[in-house]
Amino acid sequence: MPAFLLPAAARAQESAVETDPGPADPADPAQADETDPTVEDTLGAEQRAQEQRYVTWQLDIRGVDAGLRALLRRHLDLARYEELAEAERITRIELTRLMAAAPAQARKLLETEGHFNARISTQVVEPAQPAAAPVNVTAPNQPLALQVVIDIEPGPRTRVGEFRLEVQGPLAVAAEAGDAEARDLVERLRQSWSLPRDGAYTQRAWADAKAGLIATGRTQAYAAIQISGSVAQIDTAGERADLFVVLDSGPRFRFGELRYEGLDHVRPDAVQALVNFEAGEPLKEQTLLDFQDRLVKSGLFDNVSVLYEPDPEQADAMPVTVRVSEQSLQQATFGVGASDLSGPRITLEHLHQRIAGYGWQAKTRLQLGRSAQSLSLDLTSHPQPGPYRNLMGAALTRTDASGLRVTNERLRLGRTQDTERIERLYFVEWQRAMTRDLDSGLMTDDTKAATVNYHWVWRDLDHPILPTRGFSLSAETAAGRSYASTDNSGFFGRLTGRLTGYWPLGASWYGQGRVQLGQVFARDAVAVPFTLLFRAGGDDSVRGYSYQTLGPTDANGSAVGGRVLGAGSIELARPFSASTPAWWGAVFVDAGNAAERWSDFKNAYGAGIGVRWRSPVGPLRIDLAWGDQSQRWRLHFNVGVTF
Repeated sequence: MPAFLLPAAARAQESAVETDPGPADPADPAQADETDPTVEDTLGAEQRAQEQRYVTWQLDIRGVDAGLRALLRRHLDLARYEELAEAERITRIELTRLMAAAPAQARKLLETEGHFNARISTQVVEPAQPAAAPVNVTAPNQPLALQVVIDIEPGPRTRVGEFRLEVQGPLAVAAEAGDAEARDLVERLRQSWSLPRDGAYTQRAWADAKAGLIATGRTQAYAAIQISGSVAQIDTAGERADLFVVLDSGPRFRFGELRYEGLDHVRPDAVQALVNFEAGEPLKEQTLLDFQDRLVKSGLFDNVSVLYEPDPEQADAMPVTVRVSEQSLQQATFGVGASDLSGPRITLEHLHQRIAGYGWQAKTRLQLGRSAQSLSLDLTSHPQPGPYRNLMGAALTRTDASGLRVTNERLRLGRTQDTERIERLYFVEWQRAMTRDLDSGLMTDDTKAATVNYHWVWRDLDHPILPTRGFSLSAETAAGRSYASTDNSGFFGRLTGRLTGYWPLGASWYGQGRVQLGQVFARDAVAVPFTLLFRAGGDDSVRGYSYQTLGPTDANGSAVGGRVLGAGSIELARPFSASTPAWWGAVFVDAGNAAERWSDFKNAYGAGIGVRWRSPVGPLRIDLAWGDQSQRWRLHFNVGVTF
């Protein structure tokens, strides 16, 4: 029997059915029967049998919308015991007690949603019985099935009236003293209040609005900020809630010493180089998050957390703990995949986090594919002040595309700088590009070049690898001199730019657009390495065409590369269903080409459909595209996001 059932409710129910029989008339046979002890015993036994009979019921909540009905069903005792009635062997009198408690429970639940004038009643609908059905005074084993109805008139929802915010503590003192930053924060706190005048008052909205004040204060280094008092004055007659909040800011926290945990083969000065604050600066949450993001991007750690325990006594110089789990000193990986460029491929990679005891990472990579092979070695220093990382690299690649075999040798020396939104890469490079005709085996070009290069990437995206809103912009510049074996040597420049945008369209559609332009600046007679010229086509260019098959061709039809490039794409995508949010369908149109000069430029078009899997490591794209020039369908695979 449920322990919360109140006998007083049962007594109230029993007293409600008692009547005053009036003065007894001994001459009245009916009254004589009532005073007969045998008759009283029989009636009492019947009543007790009905009260002790086991029951089940169906609960019907009427007069409220689906949201309130769901709230009541989650929390009312009548609803919770509806499914348990038969197993718990609940009796009729226990049901009566549950029903007596239900109006008060429902009223309190409705008040959490702003309904303070609800009218609530309950009733039981008995099952139909044959007129001459006998009463079993021994309480049969089969439970009696009933219907329990709760009728509710919720009344209008209470609306927010006046809101007053009083700020106390050091923040208020600084604002009163004329500190502009403190005044701005006080105003931001008032503006951040999320329960507007005449807005619907609910307990959840009231709690969320107060939590929003705390969150706003903490972002500005008031880590000990708290609500010291709050009142919601409810005028039930006027259906209005006047709100009053007292906010105690506590001291403003400032950066103190950094403490490191978990460092072994990574030196502390490499972590210190990534620090984006000075001791004594306000300890803002975003600054900590940016610092933590820098540590994650460094590639030196598996796990990173930057944290502190707010202690008002140390607010002027709060120690901050950097807790890391370093990557293994050496790592080897093996991968199998496929792409439009290489076809099926295997990849072997080795990473050493501190080569020869120095603060340098060494990454060796071998990739073997059907139409592309490469071997590379990249040395990257641990972070240095700026934060910068020095780099050295060498690579050898061989690619078969558009009837040509292109062999490229490259040496690079430079440095990179990554911030929260911008990546910069400065380097000098020497490279040699050789091309041979696949059919004849004859060499068609052998050009070397020394260049000075600058690459720049800016991102403003809602997610680094699965964006749905925002923009990214990248630019690459190069200037140098070529050294040709068959044509003239000379100076040249190269410039490319790419803009990609992501935007939501309504509730479930998403759009993506891309524009890419490039040009080589040189006299017509100056030879430029094949790898620095432009070709279009492929899964990240114009779908519906093989990789780098669009552009100027030689007498054999091989794409030799052009000096100008233009490409663009528009794509619409949406999840297949709400139950599979990671799987999307897409439609797209691509256009672009490469040419020797802009006057010769003519777009090639591709269009098709695709499937997207938004995996934790980046999007997987599978596209089927039709090329208008090739007059054929082509399947494309791609993993990741290109900026």
